[in-house]
Parts: sequence; structure tokens; C-alpha cells
Amino acid sequence: MSEGPASPASPFDPIPPYARPLVDRITAAKVYVGWDLTAGEWLRLDAMIKKSGIDMLAEHAVTIAARQRVSSARYFLRAWTSLPPAPAAGTVPAAPTGPNADVIPLDRAAPRKGRAAQSADYLAAALARMEAQQ
Repeated sequence: MSEGPASPASPFDPIPPYARPLVDRITAAKVYVGWDLTAGEWLRLDAMIKKSGIDMLAEHAVTIAARQRVSSARYFLRAWTSLPPAPAAGTVPAAPTGPNADVIPLDRAAPRKGRAAQSADYLAAALARMEAQQ
């Protein structure tokens, strides 16, 4: 009885079921690479998925592919080898540091008022307070 990773789902799909979510995430990010890995490379990939997790591997692959053209998933194997293990559940990310660490990103979908509208609102509120005092 073998305890290794499962074989491909069908002869037409060379990607083993345990790797399908990783392949799908990378492909959904419009990174199109060949997945013609050897049996040994699929075993290595299975170990990397168990160690670092699909999210980390997919994000790292997309980052690499954004910097240079990649045609085979084999290229990612070396980079994935050096990734750390996935953090334990409930781990809080470190606070950002650096020159823009105190910048709060704007929600571009939220409606915002311009300076003139903000000033008009401020003056209207001040006028209402003055009239209330009389």
C-alpha cells in the first residue's frame, strides 16, 4: 500500500488532485505555465504544499511571474523550496514599518466630499449653531 500522493484524476488531466487548487489559483491570476512535472517533482510539490500551504505558494508564483516571463511550473519549484512553513492558525501579522506605515489607504469605492463641500457643511453647521443660540 502506497502512502504517497494520489495519481492524476484521469489520463487526460496530468495534475494530481492535491495540486489542482494550486494550479487553479495560479491560472486564475493569469499566470499560464506548463505543469509537465516528473513524478519526483510532483512528490516535492506535495511536500511543499503540506509545508507552506497553497496560498503562500500561489502568491509567490504570481509575484515571480510578474517580474519575469515563466513558461514552466518547474521554475517555481526552486523558489518554493526556500519558503517558510505556513504560520500557525491565529497568528497575527506584524505591523507594517517603513516610510508609509502610518498611511491609511483610501477606499476608492466610498463616496468622498471635496474641500468645497466639506467647507460648506462646516459653515452650515456653524450657522445653525449661531441661530440656535439666538
